[in-house]
Amino acid sequence: MTRLDPYSASLREEQKAILNGLLGLIYDNYDTTRRIESTVNSIYRITIALLVIVVLLVIGIIVFVCVIGCRKYQSER
Repeated sequence: MTRLDPYSASLREEQKAILNGLLGLIYDNYDTTRRIESTVNSIYRITIALLVIVVLLVIGIIVFVCVIGCRKYQSER
């Protein structure tokens, strides 16, 4: 088969179409992966923020209980 053979040209076009389809699939998968990564990062940031809020609330409650306990102890003396 030579370069001028029509079968060769149609085969080449079919191969190009297959390769373009595969490249499109790879790009779509990459794009989807990037979106998933962005979503996971957002969830991670929200989780860390909630964890910090919970830790601060627990510390605040501990301080509040200690202050109330100290006041009761002082008033008993």
